[in-house]
Amino acid sequence: MKMNRTCEIQGTCMDMSPEQERKMRELQMRLHPLEMVPGTEDSKRPKADPSATIKEYSRPAAGKADAFSSDLRPPDVLLKTVHYMISRVVPRTDYRYVKLYDFVFDRLRSVRQDLVIQRAIGTSCVQILEIAVRFHLYSGYRLCTEPVAHYDSKINSDHTQECLKRLLILYQNADLEGALISNNREEFEALYLLFNLGSTEALHHIIWLPKKIRQHPSIKLALCIHSAYLQGNFLRVWRLASKCGYIQSCVLHRHLQEIRRRTLLILNTAYSSKNLRFPVSVLSKWLMFDTEEESVEFCQFHGLRVDEKGVQFQKGSPTFVESPPQPYMCNRLVDCKQGKVKVHDLIMGHTDGGHGIASTEDKDGSSAQTCR
Repeated sequence: MKMNRTCEIQGTCMDMSPEQERKMRELQMRLHPLEMVPGTEDSKRPKADPSATIKEYSRPAAGKADAFSSDLRPPDVLLKTVHYMISRVVPRTDYRYVKLYDFVFDRLRSVRQDLVIQRAIGTSCVQILEIAVRFHLYSGYRLCTEPVAHYDSKINSDHTQECLKRLLILYQNADLEGALISNNREEFEALYLLFNLGSTEALHHIIWLPKKIRQHPSIKLALCIHSAYLQGNFLRVWRLASKCGYIQSCVLHRHLQEIRRRTLLILNTAYSSKNLRFPVSVLSKWLMFDTEEESVEFCQFHGLRVDEKGVQFQKGSPTFVESPPQPYMCNRLVDCKQGKVKVHDLIMGHTDGGHGIASTEDKDGSSAQTCR
């Protein structure tokens, strides 16, 4: 059953970009290389490819004329536009991913703007936001090592949060109308909790979900991870994280450095000694580092002494900074879970890589059902 879509203004543009904008940007030479007709990129005036040109995001401004219906794309066209970007643009290898991200980020923002102006709701709107969330989560991990001059993680996180909260509202409104607008609600409810790990607001939202939704394995696993995080049991967080799918692991990577820092602070108190050394190999495993070199660098950043015998923990000696160092990509937590699945399939949700959970039982025998 689909929800009825009510709009104050109905878009009539059936292309990915209005013709007027396409011609204007061609004339003003504001086409992105991905939108140009192949072979004209180096010409004096590149030509716009109608099948590849996508409407730019236009910032609202005081005194700006209201949008015409001919400038707005209806939800079904917006969904096709998003499918094109994820399936045709994101997989390209002739550009660095950060360049592809900048292009898709702007055009996705334009898509969401068209949805807001039309006050569109329903299945197409939900599908667009679900894809947008996966794209931002994947990109947040993929670009975590990029310098801030090329990629701003704060802006990406803000847009992820905005899309997630908009999705939750649409899910709740559908419940009130007795409609089913998505089969992926449990996945994104769990992603919202993991994205806001440690947040009482997010936990309160999940607790008040209908029991049928709360009993889904993805949400029970997310609740267990959230509970372990609040308790400071970070080793259990990693054990539970091994059961997460690829997209969920991308979310957890967002908290990786802070969890490492807090774990190191606990270990520094528990294993404080002037004579003993803590094995680097064990520390690397506990902190989810791919190599011992990364683990050593992390300890040294926090003022700990490391020699050939191991790490010397000494309570009160190191100065633990509030801002963790720039994160590494993590094969043990994230990359190993992608397998042979293509990125655009993960983002589109064509596989269970984003939320496939075989079991929520921990290695110590405890079950997700026991978490509160």
